[in-house]
Amino acid sequence: MQDSHRQINHPLYIIAASFFVWLLAVLLIFGYTPTNDGIGYIEYAEKCLKQGQLYPTASLYHEIPFVWNIGIINLVELSLWLSQSLWPLLILLCLMKSVTCLITGLIAQKIFSQKTAIIAMLLFALYPNNWGQSTMISSEIPSTCFAVTAVYVAICQHNLFLCGLLLAVANWFRPTATIFIVSMIVFYILCRHKRVFRKIICLMTGFLLFVIVVGSSTYLRTGHFIYQSQSYWFSMVDECYDGAEVAPHWGQPVWPEGTPRYIENHETMDCFQFERIWSKRSLDWLTNHKSDYLAKIPGRLYYMYQSDCDNMSAFLTSKSHPENNFITLPYRSLLTQWSTLNEAQWLSLFNLLMYFVLLALSFLASISLYRQRRFSQTILPVIVIVIGTLMLVIVMHGETRFKDPLMPFFYMLAAAYFNSAPTSAQ
Repeated sequence: MQDSHRQINHPLYIIAASFFVWLLAVLLIFGYTPTNDGIGYIEYAEKCLKQGQLYPTASLYHEIPFVWNIGIINLVELSLWLSQSLWPLLILLCLMKSVTCLITGLIAQKIFSQKTAIIAMLLFALYPNNWGQSTMISSEIPSTCFAVTAVYVAICQHNLFLCGLLLAVANWFRPTATIFIVSMIVFYILCRHKRVFRKIICLMTGFLLFVIVVGSSTYLRTGHFIYQSQSYWFSMVDECYDGAEVAPHWGQPVWPEGTPRYIENHETMDCFQFERIWSKRSLDWLTNHKSDYLAKIPGRLYYMYQSDCDNMSAFLTSKSHPENNFITLPYRSLLTQWSTLNEAQWLSLFNLLMYFVLLALSFLASISLYRQRRFSQTILPVIVIVIGTLMLVIVMHGETRFKDPLMPFFYMLAAAYFNSAPTSAQ
C-alpha cells in the first residue's frame, strides 16, 4: 500500500525537484536581489550577532520602532553565523519554495485528483513571480511554506496538534496564522466534521505550545513575552487619520511629521511605548470614524489584487540599490511603447497576463464546482481565499504581496477548472 502511494505521488515529487533545480539556476544566473525589507533583516541580524543573542534583544527594543518578523531575522543571523554569507539562507528559501509547490500538489490531490495536482504544481512552477522570490530575503516564503504544510497535515494526516504547531512557526516568520486558524475552524464547522470542538482544542494546543515556549524564552532573555512580529499598530496608525490615502504608503519615513505615527521625544522611548501610543491613537480615531475606515476596504481589495509582480525585480540588470528594485509597465500606452520594453518588463507582462488568467480560472472553477454541488472539493480553497482576503483588507492596507499565503489555493482552483466538467465529477 505504501509503495502504491509513492508510485501515485511520483510525478509530484519530480515536478517539485525540477522546480527546486530551476530556482537554484535562477539564483545562480540572476544573483541575490536586495530589498528594503531584506536590508533591514540583515541589519538587525548583524546587530544580534555582535551581541551573541537571538533576535530580539533587550537593547534593540530602544533602537527599533517595532519588533519585526522574528523567524526570518534569526534565519539570516544563522546563515551569517555559519558562513558569513547569505547563500545558505537563499538556497534554503529555494528549497522552501519548492516544498510549498509540492504541498500545494499534495493538497490538490487530496481534495481533487492527481491530474489537478499536477496542473496546480505546473502553474506554480511556471509562474515567473515565484522564480524571483527566492532570490530575495523573504519572510513570505517560510511563512507560506509552514502554513500550507499545516493545512496538509490537518486534512491529509488529520493531525490537528501538529497543524497548530506548524501554524505557530509560520506566525513566527510572518503573522498570518490567524487566517488559517479561522479558515480551518470554519472548514470543520461547515463540513460538519465529527468532534469539531476536540479538533479546535488540538489545533490551539499545538499553536499555544509554541507560543509559550518561544515567548517564555524571549521573556527570560529580554523581559518581554514576544513570540511574533509586533508591527501591526505601526502600520495601522498610518491609516487612522483624516486624509490618509487608501493606496499603500511606500517610501515614507518611519517618523512622518504631521501624522499620528510621529511621536515627539521618541528617542527616549522603546518600541513598547510606541505601540501603546499608536494603538490608543488608532482606536480613538476608529471610535469616531468607523464608516470612513470601512469605506477604505474596497480600495484595499483593489490594491491587493491589481497585480502580482512584486518579485519580478529579480530579473533587472542592475539591482544594487534596493529602493530602485521595482518594475513599472506603461499600461496606458502599452500599444505604442511595446518596442521600448526591456526583458524584465516583457517577463513581468507575461506574468501579469498569467496572473489574470489564474484569477479567472479560479473563479470559473469555483462556479462550475458549486453548480455541480461538489462542495467538499471547493470549500477548503474558497474558504482560505475568502477569509484570508477579508481579514487582510480589514486589518491592513492592501499591498499585492500580502496575498502570498493565499496563492497556493488559487493554483488549486485554477487547476480544478481543467477537471471540473460534469463528466469528470468524482
